[in-house]
Amino acid sequence: MKLYLLRHGDAPSAAQARVARDFDRPLSPAGRAHARRAADYIRERGARPALILHSPLLRAAQTAEEALAVLKPTQGAESFPPLANELAVEELAEALLRRCGGLAEVLAVGHQPQLGELVALISKAAFSLKPAGVIALEVQAQGPASFLWAVNPEDLQDR
Repeated sequence: MKLYLLRHGDAPSAAQARVARDFDRPLSPAGRAHARRAADYIRERGARPALILHSPLLRAAQTAEEALAVLKPTQGAESFPPLANELAVEELAEALLRRCGGLAEVLAVGHQPQLGELVALISKAAFSLKPAGVIALEVQAQGPASFLWAVNPEDLQDR
């Protein structure tokens, strides 16, 4: 399975956004633009995820909306609570692989440090995932996932 991990786009602090909870922090306008640019890049690389799973936190849900508009996955997008940055990475990996069983390509939208920890766990490699950054992995039935490519927003500035 090809697994694309997308960190949510830039979001103001709860105080700046004038919201009471971290859960309700929205994307900034730049965060939306970066998320869309990341989705465009995913598509340009030939990716065709069948499903987008996203954290239930607002900024991740809004990032998934931007990706959904560009990628148009056949199974749409759904909120996936294990991506809320609260579970141990081993639990996330198990839940994600169970939910994605039988799918050839999936995009998961979440948060740091959970996504970075997931990459390290399943691929045995480290990568700095900035807001709206993407990493692509080929997940094997056995052994570590293979690193395919990665990109952060500054890599896409001239696009």
